[in-house]
Amino acid sequence: MKKFYLFVLLLVSAVSANAQTFDEADLVGSWTTTGLSYAQLGITKIENITLGAGLYTRNDRTVYTNGLITVIDEERDRIVMERVPDYYITNNNKLHIWLDDSFALQFIIEELTPTTLKVRTYDGQSYSFTKDSSSSAVQSVSVTRPADESTYNLSGQKVENITADGIYIQNGQKRVVKR
Repeated sequence: MKKFYLFVLLLVSAVSANAQTFDEADLVGSWTTTGLSYAQLGITKIENITLGAGLYTRNDRTVYTNGLITVIDEERDRIVMERVPDYYITNNNKLHIWLDDSFALQFIIEELTPTTLKVRTYDGQSYSFTKDSSSSAVQSVSVTRPADESTYNLSGQKVENITADGIYIQNGQKRVVKR
């Protein structure tokens, strides 16, 4: 009898060890779908979900968030972009995508490859997403600094008039002054 229980324990352990687990990093990018509705939240059609922390343009404003979701509002005939404050996968392969700190889309992940995401809602509806191969989170960030004609000493203090010999920084360049 002990051997039987040991066998059952090993079998359960093997099944648990082989259970599919997914990582949030695998979801980074832009995912497109057709026909996905989420009636529980009054969403008639989801067109695109972009996941991954970064800067996104929403309503002519740039916001830092973990993603955006594009929803087609067929009643009002318009496209609505909602912020995704956070998303995560629990250890039982349930995907939670938070919307505007209030609601979460909840799915069970059935399959996740680099180009395909197949999910099922809790009521049994299955949906497929296709990843845009050209997408990822933040592609690049460029910072344009205005020209700074000011002069600074090596302590980082702004110097109005140079009165002593030394090394100064001007326009991002080192300048040695000897009188």
